[in-house]
Amino acid sequence: MTDPYDPPRPLDYALQEELESLREQEREGHTTPEERRRAEQLEHRLRVDEHGAEMRERRNQDREAEQQDQEERARHRR
Repeated sequence: MTDPYDPPRPLDYALQEELESLREQEREGHTTPEERRRAEQLEHRLRVDEHGAEMRERRNQDREAEQQDQEERARHRR
């Protein structure tokens, strides 16, 4: 899982800023249907990006654990 304290990637930050701007417009009642669709697209993209980052992190952890297991097995064989 990604660390919530990690700084956001520049693209994620830009998307989040745009999404916040669209949400503020919506709260003020100034959104068009196109802007609402754009907000939905941004929310989806950020969720997909977050899921992808979590999957990469999980694969990295699995690789590290497997490497440690192999090293431990190698030590026991000696």
